[in-house]
Amino acid sequence: MARALLFTTLGVSTLALLTSGWTAWNLHRSQSPERVVHARGLVVHDANGQARVIVGAPVPDPASKGRTQGPRAAALSGVILLGPDGSERGAYGTSDRGGEALLTLDDASGTTEVFKVVANPDRGASLMVRHQNNTGAMLTSWQGKPELLFLDDSGQTYYVRPGVNAAP
Repeated sequence: MARALLFTTLGVSTLALLTSGWTAWNLHRSQSPERVVHARGLVVHDANGQARVIVGAPVPDPASKGRTQGPRAAALSGVILLGPDGSERGAYGTSDRGGEALLTLDDASGTTEVFKVVANPDRGASLMVRHQNNTGAMLTSWQGKPELLFLDDSGQTYYVRPGVNAAP
C-alpha cells in the first residue's frame, strides 16, 4: 500500500511539474519580443471605445459615422483609419482584384475621397485630388501616356495630353 501511494505521489508530482513547466514556457513565448502574431484582422480602439484603426485581410466595407456605405468595389486588404465618429478617413491597401495598391484620404464625413493614389501593375499610376464641391485634378499614366485632367465645379473637364493643345 505504501509503495502504491509513493508511486501515485511521484506520478502526480511529475505531472504537476511538467504542466507547470509547459505553462511557464508558453507564457515566456507569448511575452517574447520576437513573437509573431498571425491573425486575419486587428481593431484598435481609442479611450472612448471607438474603433480608430482596422488592419485586416480583408477590411470591412467603408463606413460613415459608423454606418456602412455599401460594398467596396473589390475586396481590400490593408489598414483603414477611422475618425472619432467612426467615419473612414483613409486607407492603405491592396485590392484582391487587379493587383492594385492604393492610398486614400477621405473628408471628415468619410463620403468623399479627397486624395487618392492608385498603382496598377498593368496600367501605371494615378493621383487624384478632389474637393467636396466636385472640383479636382487627376494626373495619370493609365493609358500609357501622361495625362492631366481638371474638373471644375460645373462638371466641365479640361485635359492636358502630350501632342494636344493645353486647356484654356
